[in-house]
Amino acid sequence: MSYTKVGSIPHVEYLTPGVDDILVISPDASYKDAPERSLATVVFQQNYARTLGKKIGLVVVMNNLLSQDAESRKIYSEGTLAELFYGVAIVVGNPMARAIGIFTLRLTKVAVPTKLVETVEDGIAWLETLPGRDRPG
Repeated sequence: MSYTKVGSIPHVEYLTPGVDDILVISPDASYKDAPERSLATVVFQQNYARTLGKKIGLVVVMNNLLSQDAESRKIYSEGTLAELFYGVAIVVGNPMARAIGIFTLRLTKVAVPTKLVETVEDGIAWLETLPGRDRPG
């Protein structure tokens, strides 16, 4: 699958997989999440959805994540608005990412369907099945 880069902030790239309503969030290797980084990510995601004028799905690659604090989880939870997003797939393809992902889901309430997946492709496939998605034309 080929991806198109649609933006970046320090230490994070945003890609689309051939459809504009799915955004892949790919942090650099050894990424340590912090509130200021989380806020920048949420602002980018929200602005991307608003620019498209439709809901988007997110595929968050947690494989490179080394740590994430409670304030960051709160920022993501509060920033994942049901009027802008239709689902979040969290890629947890290694034991550390899986542990952080499970911990995140247990402690964080998200307003849209959220699922742990093994690969970016699995996340895309799951998002494509969700109701409420504006089908690409």
